Amino acid sequence: MTTAADPASLAEKSSTGVRALVEICVDDLAGVLAAERAGADRVELCADLLEGGTTPSRGLIEVVLATVQHVGVQVMVRSRGGDFVYSDDELRVMQADARAIAALARTSRVPVGIVFGALTADGHVDERALDAIRAAAGEVPVTFHKAFDDTVDLFAAYDTLAHHGVVRVLTSGGRATAREGADVLAALHARSDGAGMPAVLVGGSVRAHNVAALLESTGAREVHLRAQLASDRGHLVTDESVIRDTVLAVSERAPYPAVIAVDIGGTSAKGALVDIDGHVLQSSRLATGGSGAETVSRIAELLTDLIAGAEDLGRSVVGAGVVSPGLIDGATGTVRYASTLGWTDVPLARLLSDATGLPVAVDHDVRAAGAAEGAYGAAAGSRNVVFAAIGTGVAASLTSDGRAIEGAISGAGELGHIPVVPGGERCACGQRGCLEVYFSGAGLARRYAASAPPTDGETPDAAAVIARVETDPVAARVWSEGLDALATGLATLTLLVDPEVIVLGGGVAQAGDAFLEPLRERLSAALAWREAPRLTTAALGTHAGRIGAAMLAFEAAQRPEVTRSWTAPVILAEPTTLETETRI
Repeated sequence: MTTAADPASLAEKSSTGVRALVEICVDDLAGVLAAERAGADRVELCADLLEGGTTPSRGLIEVVLATVQHVGVQVMVRSRGGDFVYSDDELRVMQADARAIAALARTSRVPVGIVFGALTADGHVDERALDAIRAAAGEVPVTFHKAFDDTVDLFAAYDTLAHHGVVRVLTSGGRATAREGADVLAALHARSDGAGMPAVLVGGSVRAHNVAALLESTGAREVHLRAQLASDRGHLVTDESVIRDTVLAVSERAPYPAVIAVDIGGTSAKGALVDIDGHVLQSSRLATGGSGAETVSRIAELLTDLIAGAEDLGRSVVGAGVVSPGLIDGATGTVRYASTLGWTDVPLARLLSDATGLPVAVDHDVRAAGAAEGAYGAAAGSRNVVFAAIGTGVAASLTSDGRAIEGAISGAGELGHIPVVPGGERCACGQRGCLEVYFSGAGLARRYAASAPPTDGETPDAAAVIARVETDPVAARVWSEGLDALATGLATLTLLVDPEVIVLGGGVAQAGDAFLEPLRERLSAALAWREAPRLTTAALGTHAGRIGAAMLAFEAAQRPEVTRSWTAPVILAEPTTLETETRI
């Protein structure tokens, strides 16, 4: 839930007050560097702009990605000038280009996207061609270029692009200039606020003198322009001053936006300042308090410190996302119960918003991590997902048709307390036979210690138990019984919610071949009449909670479209400006 501060205190942080993103169309390295120096957010990298832009050479793409420091790079995939109706042979070439760009994007320090557009002969989006390019692009996000303006029905085309996972549409509203198409652009932008809808990138004679009025009349948050003039050598060059003036025109009311992501654990809270590309700019960590009230105060202090850090970096914090263990009512931002933190019915979103003046969203830590894995990690592209975090305890995030399931009392996903052994060992929750008793970090260590008294006065933890599986019969038995219990729990979930993929995260899930293969066999055996869902381990590791919290923060700031173009290499990268402070 987003809890907003006093509207007056947020005047400069509203969607109209945050600086719009500026994208520059360029066709050479010099243009890219001019755009970066002038403060642009992204470039659209093309060749042959006199033909409207075609795919640049691999050499140019490689050099650009190796040279730029922070500007995002959107690469045009277009085999020729002219119309946007392509033959199968032309599509094969563009698929190969998309695959090559995707390969280069995996090691890029900046966000990389693909720009593409294809139409049928009767003026509709060529869905077959779009799906082929998206498949070739893999995790690289796709923007649909101004072929969109040649469709017979802009709104039907927009809905089609949303259905196919396009993250952004470049358009002038079907008119020669954005000013002339402002009404249509405003209507398209209104649609873009829905979940999973493409952002509207306004292009068409955008310049410093008219950009503020365009943003005001359309509500758009991204603009696109080509800033070239003829050189005395007979070719076109990018005019840095045009870019700088345009950036200045959209920057007058607010600096670059950022959000704060906070991941609360049982004994500490980790905070991060995150920019619009998903980069971590600054991080901080502190111990949670001895009481529930003290913990709230410490987290408010963490937010305040990161706000001050953002100001030092020339950033404006526009929202915060906080994730926590326990029973969390995301709709109201209330922690119903979190035993390790001493919280019962704590309106955390409201308290933190009152303390900082920010809109704040609060949700369950595993739900947030599951959302991150679904957007950028092991479950990307899947709409029916179980994400299970197996650490000291066990919890799950359940996603059905793209929507997170919270349940009547916000308790959906308590996988660790599914009874898997009737009349089994007692759990700390009071039940008997819970999955957590048999397969969790604490459960594995406790059951091993109960059967194998400690040597040298040391009791092995879960990692040590797993390391002994091949040589220690007690460890092998405890591990095997734990896998049986987990398979039973996952089989139960599979039959209830029918996931396409089960993603396993947390420390215990990182046990390698000793974990995944035998679990697959047990899960398949437990599902006699149906195939088991795909079973895999998490891709985002310990960063998933922070990434999910950052996604929540941009939702709180009413800018959810920002996160749709994030890519795993960027959001997992080390902070560009890392300042870590640990306080006990």
